[in-house]
Amino acid sequence: MPKKYGKNKEEERLQQSIASREIVKTILEYGITQYQIQKIIYLLSLELENREMMDSIYQILKTVLDSSDEENQQGLITT
Repeated sequence: MPKKYGKNKEEERLQQSIASREIVKTILEYGITQYQIQKIIYLLSLELENREMMDSIYQILKTVLDSSDEENQQGLITT
């Protein structure tokens, strides 16, 4: 059996998944609101290469973010 050097695709995906979880942990330790989490997901979705996936995420979050913006504006005092 030949020696195998480097990592196979499954091992690479596992390492990428671990790194992703560490990034999420760091963000959550920073202390953010639910609105900020939604906004971060939205902004990251704009970076996706898969346009269909980006559009799907955008459509879902646009509705949520728009309703959150309306709720936030109701509490504002304007003169």
